[in-house]
Amino acid sequence: MADGQQQDHGRARQTAESERRKPLRPAPAGEEADRSRRRDARLPDATDEIIIGALADDARTGITEIAAMANVSRATAYNRIKRLTDDGVIRGYSVVADHARMGLGVTALVLISGSQPDWRANREVLSSYPEIEYCWYVVGSADIVLLVRVADTNQLRDLILTRLQALPGVTATQTLTVIDEVVHRPVVKPAE
Repeated sequence: MADGQQQDHGRARQTAESERRKPLRPAPAGEEADRSRRRDARLPDATDEIIIGALADDARTGITEIAAMANVSRATAYNRIKRLTDDGVIRGYSVVADHARMGLGVTALVLISGSQPDWRANREVLSSYPEIEYCWYVVGSADIVLLVRVADTNQLRDLILTRLQALPGVTATQTLTVIDEVVHRPVVKPAE
């Protein structure tokens, strides 16, 4: 090959390489990036569901074991977990604790009703209460539903009467005390 042809071939290879490395579109930032990722993400297939199920059962399961369960290579399992995480399907890994053994023997759902303009201001306050495991803003007979875990009914009473009912805009609360936790699924699969 002549020198000129080698240079042209080298430039073409560099151009192709740089084109391959370019993102298809500029990556959006922040909340827009999250929305864009969710929009572009595909729904999990059967293999993804096996991987998600294995991690939900025990997040410490090794990649080799997950690959065997899903009948894929170790690299494929790793890449799928990365994609599921990047797509926001897997949002994190957690510990499932026995709350009663931690001294939190009372579990309750607290339904809160009140005036709408005050809910934004109350978000930070509710987030700061360590007794609240979950907080949902809902549509229906209540405006907020809380899942709370406390040591005893005295702590539950203090949380409801002293702190929750004193929040701006709260007009009523209703408490449902949990007597038995029957189902707790870390992952719910879509119905077939």
